[in-house]
Amino acid sequence: MRLIALIICLCLTQTLHTQTAKTIKPKPNKAIVYLTGAEIGYLETLSLPAGSNEIIIEGVSPYVDENTISAFFKGGLVIDTKKSLRYPEPPKNPALEDKYGKYIARINDSLDELVYFIKDCTNKQGSYQKERNLLLNNRLMRGEFARDSIALLKSSLDLLRLRLTNIDEEELMQERKLNKHYKLQAKLNERKIYYQLLQSEGTPIINPDIYNPIYQIIVTIENEVAVTGTLSLKYYVAQAGWMPIYDIQATSGKEKIQLIYRAQVYQNTGLDWKDVALTLSTSNPAIGNTKPLLSEWNLYFGYPESYIDKMNKAKTPAAANYNNMNYKSLEKKSLHLESNADMMDDAGVPAVPIFTVDDNFLRTEYDIKTRYSIASDNKAHNVIINNVEVPVDLAYMAVPKLDKDAFLMGKVVNWEDLNLIPGAAKIYFDDSYIGTTTIDPVSTKDTLYINLGRDRSIIVKRQNVKEKCKEQLVGEFKMVSKTIEITVRNTKAIGLAFEIEDQIPITIDPAIKITLGDNDGAIYNEVTGKLTWKINIKPKDTKKIRFTYEVKYPKDKFVQGL
Repeated sequence: MRLIALIICLCLTQTLHTQTAKTIKPKPNKAIVYLTGAEIGYLETLSLPAGSNEIIIEGVSPYVDENTISAFFKGGLVIDTKKSLRYPEPPKNPALEDKYGKYIARINDSLDELVYFIKDCTNKQGSYQKERNLLLNNRLMRGEFARDSIALLKSSLDLLRLRLTNIDEEELMQERKLNKHYKLQAKLNERKIYYQLLQSEGTPIINPDIYNPIYQIIVTIENEVAVTGTLSLKYYVAQAGWMPIYDIQATSGKEKIQLIYRAQVYQNTGLDWKDVALTLSTSNPAIGNTKPLLSEWNLYFGYPESYIDKMNKAKTPAAANYNNMNYKSLEKKSLHLESNADMMDDAGVPAVPIFTVDDNFLRTEYDIKTRYSIASDNKAHNVIINNVEVPVDLAYMAVPKLDKDAFLMGKVVNWEDLNLIPGAAKIYFDDSYIGTTTIDPVSTKDTLYINLGRDRSIIVKRQNVKEKCKEQLVGEFKMVSKTIEITVRNTKAIGLAFEIEDQIPITIDPAIKITLGDNDGAIYNEVTGKLTWKINIKPKDTKKIRFTYEVKYPKDKFVQGL
């Protein structure tokens, strides 16, 4: 009796530790969308028996990065996660299978026998070929013996001729048998396919993609006792992302602008996101997380940089962003997006969901409280992040050396509280579309400048005052003096605050002396050579500004860029 009880206990223990498998098909409930890529999350309540349990999650994205799969289950220990797939079995019709199954079975038996017949013929052909080679390579048949007689040679040739003839006849016979076997095999295969088609006739095809693979994630959980808990599963896919885009709406005479901050979310993960909680993150998992290491900085002798190269580096770019923008952060993505999302609610009012911002050391995250459904179509879907009124100081600015138009600029202070990232912006002034600009808060300045567009009703003109521009030789030096006049005409019926920017040249060569003369009260930056005037222009009034500079250098030298 003790032996029987021991056996029963061992059997029960083995049963308890037997691995059980359970297949579930959950839908994504959360997506953290990065600038490149997304993390898809699932939550599923499970009741598991004690022991080792294998949970098969089906219907996941085919682009899962297996290294990023993470799973947690309260009450059990997740010991393994892996990516897998399976192919669904084709649907069956029991009635048709019974009707034609016996015919297909008989054909399969015949095909099996034909395989042996074909192999027998092939073996005999190989034997005949070996015999032929043996006869032809025999030394007696080739007359290589020194004492060969004519009679012996004649009898050898007669034997060779007779046997080779028999071999050829046998090989031809086997060739005919093989031909018949192959023809019969082809006919049986055709008949087998015919019956298989009849067998599958009338089978309902519910899903046209029924033969596509089903992608899975298999999670193995070990728990000591039976438990009910929630399985949390997350993984990363690269086929998703979002781009920021802004709408700036300004109104004449109003010291506030409407800033609509939205995201264009796209995904092509092969899995539709239905009613998911969205989080937009400024992080980029595609960028490496390894701290760079400084290498040795070695100095060595070489050739000095040419003077022309230095001057080219000092030249002002043709067009520069006012916020010292990092253009690499605004590079256009190669992915073509098509907008198909609606930003309005049923009442035709812009939908502004409540959101929270999680700002930490590594990234900024926008938790969108309104759930969204985003199809796997690689198209842009608009998601509203914020819609706020921003206090702004309006000022007109001009750089007449580079552009004859005046620009309306909005100065925003305390812009850090807006949690902005670099992006393109559409400008609307007095309900009219003005154009596009860029917003880049990646700046150390305490004021963010937003370009609200050109205003051609303000006339700006820049020209040299000829009678004040001259060149002369003084001893061993050449002196070049220039006076430039800037004219600003306000055609509006209101007074304007205006900022004008210009510059004088700078140099790193001690042989060149540059002196700034009269400048009409400009703010002068000696490091960059930049001149800034802040003026007020009355309605229908004209303002003129002059500045003079002088360059002195050895007369036997040529100054590049002057």
